[in-house]
Amino acid sequence: MEPRHGVAGIDPHKHTATISLVDHRGEAWKTASFAVTPDGINELLGFLSDSELVIDQIGIEGSSSLGLPLTLALSAAGYDVREVQPNRTAERRRRRRRAKTDIEDAEAIARETLSDPHLPPAGKHSAPDAAWDELTAVHDWRSSLVLQRVRQLTEAEAVLVALPMDVRAQLPSTSRVLPQLEALEDITVQLPEMSSASLIRIDRLVAALDDIRRLTQRIKDLDKQVPALLAVLGCTLTEICGVGTVTAMELLVEIGDPCRFLTEAQFARWCGAAPLAVSSGEGHGRARRHRLDRGGNRKVNSVLHIVHVTQVRCHDPARSFMARKISANMPKRSARRAHKRQLANVIIRHMWKDADRRGTQQTSMPATA
Repeated sequence: MEPRHGVAGIDPHKHTATISLVDHRGEAWKTASFAVTPDGINELLGFLSDSELVIDQIGIEGSSSLGLPLTLALSAAGYDVREVQPNRTAERRRRRRRAKTDIEDAEAIARETLSDPHLPPAGKHSAPDAAWDELTAVHDWRSSLVLQRVRQLTEAEAVLVALPMDVRAQLPSTSRVLPQLEALEDITVQLPEMSSASLIRIDRLVAALDDIRRLTQRIKDLDKQVPALLAVLGCTLTEICGVGTVTAMELLVEIGDPCRFLTEAQFARWCGAAPLAVSSGEGHGRARRHRLDRGGNRKVNSVLHIVHVTQVRCHDPARSFMARKISANMPKRSARRAHKRQLANVIIRHMWKDADRRGTQQTSMPATA
């Protein structure tokens, strides 16, 4: 008798993970839960190997966060692990009016894996990478500091509006918050004539300015570490016009191992750079209208947009590309999407070359005793 094939779906959490098996005909087989511990992961692997199904693919949510230990273990065991976006299972549950439980989520993940064999590979690396982990730690810390700085500026803006009119009249007439905070230090106002609430607000703004300066200095200190970390990873993305050190760090952290993408088209679909057809009436002809793919990685897509805007402003090849597309009666939005699609190809090719170069260097390094 020929073996029966199927897929698995895993819904990971902080302490537990639930797995559901579905055969190729869509019939649910088994469901089980395991602890996210070394022993629990071994039980999970035993559960898969003892199953009567031949598991072709395993879908998992949050493969680079809560599901990372499971992704590494399953990949090391030789399974084809794919990433399932949470919004896909949420849409399936809402459409079918199903309950929200770990068992339902695991089965929905398995069915999404079965319905789409071209899901992106799970995780960002098939094996731990110390240099990439260090860059990720710096990136996460910097992102946290930037968010704290934005929050301080946003709250300070609301407090500035509540100051007395005679104080606000002495501040610069600008929409930027930081120059107003800096000018507040130099203003000579008869403070005793002000209300106690206004004095408290001024003290709060002065303290906020100190916090903003401290956060800005920490961000600058972290930025100084980024070039050295990029050099260790052999990154050459900064050679592309419009890609700086921070932008290159964002791409490396979000993309991870570029070799998990086999083609430019697969990478473009993953990051949302490949436009979706939204056309009608063409029959067997080519689709005439497209729109933005909002299902891809929005952070990488945002980086592509920033690079596009920079190149259109100061890079002659990009200007010529846009002019050529617009002269061919292509709408400006469509021309922008076409250029971003081209940028996605350039970036992933750079990363493939960097990965090959780094692998060659590591192979050629003499072994240490």
